[in-house]
Amino acid sequence: MKKIKALLQLMRVGNCAMAAAGVAIGYFLSTAELSVSMPLLLAMVSVFLICGAGQAINDVFDAKMDAKISKKRPIPSGKIAKGDALNMAFALFLLGVLAAIPLNFTAITIAIAFAFLLIIYSAAMGKAKYLGNFVVASGTAFTFVFGAAASPNGIMPIVILFALSALFANLARELTKDFEDIKKDKGFKVSLPMRAPLSAKILIAADYTLAVFVALYAYWLIGLGTIYLILIISTAIIFSYSYLQLIKKNFKKSQEYSKIGMLISLAAYVSVLFI
Repeated sequence: MKKIKALLQLMRVGNCAMAAAGVAIGYFLSTAELSVSMPLLLAMVSVFLICGAGQAINDVFDAKMDAKISKKRPIPSGKIAKGDALNMAFALFLLGVLAAIPLNFTAITIAIAFAFLLIIYSAAMGKAKYLGNFVVASGTAFTFVFGAAASPNGIMPIVILFALSALFANLARELTKDFEDIKKDKGFKVSLPMRAPLSAKILIAADYTLAVFVALYAYWLIGLGTIYLILIISTAIIFSYSYLQLIKKNFKKSQEYSKIGMLISLAAYVSVLFI
């Protein structure tokens, strides 16, 4: 029982559930109806497993760093052996890709591409966080695209716009978190805030601006309702406050408000389903 608990902790099932929810949102946006189908369930399972595999394999390659910084995690704490964690990660990747096989070619391609990308990221890009930022952010954004790809209508323009907005918002948050993690990463990883803090701050501001701009463009192009508009404006305010905290070097507070802004934007996407 303890080992199962450690495996679930290694997978970070909360993050996996959020990824699966992103798949459902992308699927429902493309079908324009809230009906559950086998392709949707398979897509959600596929992303849940691939996400879990990505979290596990990342912990395998970060085990040395975690041993010095956070010994509560499954591998440094000894709750699970490094070899077992690696085997579990590859098993989850395989099962995740297999779950996508009954879907269409586009969905299968996305599943395989991100499985390989997460492996390469952990094995070869781990020390270069500025590369990892894009991998993590694009992985979040592509949950919407993957869900839409699994639907009978395919990838609709609204899904692409929401995915783009999510990509920019996630990039901003990943960079913000890098500011918070500078001391922890020193000697293990290299991030943009370490190398060029001013450039990182400018990029964060640009990413937040683009995230809101794309979301507002979707409103103008498609006509997504008053609730959507109110939520996106609220997101813009929260992102602005997050950036203000970043400038004041309140990095922890900044990334926390960034997360709140992203949750509000997610609520905006969901609101479209009820128009």
